[in-house]
Amino acid sequence: MSDGGFVERHRDVTELRLAELRAEAARQELIEKQYAIDQAVIVAITDVRGTITYANDRFCEVSGYNREELVGNNHRLLKSGLHAPEIFRQMYRRLAKGGVWRGELCNRAKSGELYWVDTVITPQLGSNGKPVAYMAIRVDITARKKAEAQVYYAARHDALTDLLNRAALLEDLLNRLAHAKASEQELIVYLLDLDGFKSVNDTLGHAAGDALLKQLSRRLKSASSDGDLIARLGGDEFAIVQFSSGECREQAERLAITLLETVAIPFSIEAQDVSIGVSIGLAFAPLHGSTASELLYKADLALYRVKAEGRNGYRFFEEEMHRNAQSRNRLVNELRESVARGDFELHYQPIFDAKTLQPSVMEALVRWRHPSQGLLYPDQFIGIAEETGLIEPLGRWILRQACADAASWRKGVKVAVNLSPEQFRGPALFDVVLRTLLETGMSPDRLEFEVTESMLLQEKEENLLLFRQLKNIGISIALDDFGVGYASIRSVVSFPFDKVKIDRSFTRDVVNQPASRTVVASIMTLARGLGVQVTAEGIETPDQLEYLRSQGVDLFQGYLLGRPAPAHLSEWISANPVRPPECGHPLAPIQRAHAI
Repeated sequence: MSDGGFVERHRDVTELRLAELRAEAARQELIEKQYAIDQAVIVAITDVRGTITYANDRFCEVSGYNREELVGNNHRLLKSGLHAPEIFRQMYRRLAKGGVWRGELCNRAKSGELYWVDTVITPQLGSNGKPVAYMAIRVDITARKKAEAQVYYAARHDALTDLLNRAALLEDLLNRLAHAKASEQELIVYLLDLDGFKSVNDTLGHAAGDALLKQLSRRLKSASSDGDLIARLGGDEFAIVQFSSGECREQAERLAITLLETVAIPFSIEAQDVSIGVSIGLAFAPLHGSTASELLYKADLALYRVKAEGRNGYRFFEEEMHRNAQSRNRLVNELRESVARGDFELHYQPIFDAKTLQPSVMEALVRWRHPSQGLLYPDQFIGIAEETGLIEPLGRWILRQACADAASWRKGVKVAVNLSPEQFRGPALFDVVLRTLLETGMSPDRLEFEVTESMLLQEKEENLLLFRQLKNIGISIALDDFGVGYASIRSVVSFPFDKVKIDRSFTRDVVNQPASRTVVASIMTLARGLGVQVTAEGIETPDQLEYLRSQGVDLFQGYLLGRPAPAHLSEWISANPVRPPECGHPLAPIQRAHAI
């Protein structure tokens, strides 16, 4: 008989315990991942009919529906209406074949607000290999979509007026042209350019100009129809595009007249009324073109015609405008080549002293020896030279040639050179003048510049400084065509002119028209008060000369006394001066001068 005792049995449960720990860790990790997923993405499970069987917390949070409202309901509950049905047909065709679908969709929350989701949908397959359910994992990308929309909007719209910009207009016009062609409709393109807007910026400042453009954009929207394209192309240029609803020309005229009337209403800027006008060019598609660039070009040609005819009106494109534009382009190219070659010459017209009837100044008048058209006068090319920037090199040539010619004339005769307002825009004019005088040996006191009143409107302080610099070295300055420009009396008084030239429109009728005599008398009174000389241009009859001489005019110029001629043909600038007539009669030398 053995002693009593205990029997201990031990079972190694280490692996079991470790397995439990691993399972708990895995469960905890799964919980954490599930939590992370729920915080980050929207998870939904639907059956093959689209009925929601599972919705996570994030789904409820983003959609605004609670779980009870989602589960058991069809996913169409979230349909936004933004997508074409074909998108969903393609989606279900792919899922039905067991494929994965991915794309960006816009859904509608319970509040009615739209939200965007980047979506991946995977089918859960049954034993037969066919889908029995769908799992959708979505990421809310609404913030990104809004940011993209803002960037896209900013890229297509003018920041100041909130109208379409040029790039957006070209893109949308291209689409409308395609639609118009497919539906056999007509398009109307209106190109608008404001008249007088620059003076608003110059007198009231750019802030006032911006305020006017904002008001104008609202007026354009109210005058146009829903669906019309309205764009600011830049500066004070705008465009409108609309489909024709029937009689294309009549519709275009109605809106053009409405726009003219709308813009003519004074704008309230900084507590004052500001008035401007608008010029409008119109083109039709497909009549005038089938591309956006072609239509805008044709409308621009029509707009250019309105500007040339006095502004504040409208014109339809005509083929003759295109032919004229081509001719002008050829002329610009020819002018550029001629400036490089120097195909120009100067003719000189004398300006006579009223007391002695001897020439005291010779005005330099440029002529273009065109390769095929012969001798062209300034009115045929100076305007183009100013618009294209060619006036700068051409003006330098004129100045140099005039000074070189005048350096050999008899000492008592000056040379007068016309300056374009465009030559005053750069800071180098004074340096060009000094260099020309030094290189030609011309004395500054024998050089005279003639400027027009339009120059007085450009940056007055800078021009006034330049005038004083020129006068300080001995150059005299004459105000040409006085009385027909826009300069105020104050501007005329401010600038240190030595002479004013009465425009030929007043001298032509001075004998028979009391109004012209009144203008001449006023100019003479002003000139005497300022201590400047007066030149009367356009003298063609003895009666004009006699009357103006009796009024105290200091200098005369016109065909009666002397026509323009090349330097080598003019006896007025020879070394031997012409002797005054012995009889002393003011009209004695006229017959001789007229023959030149």
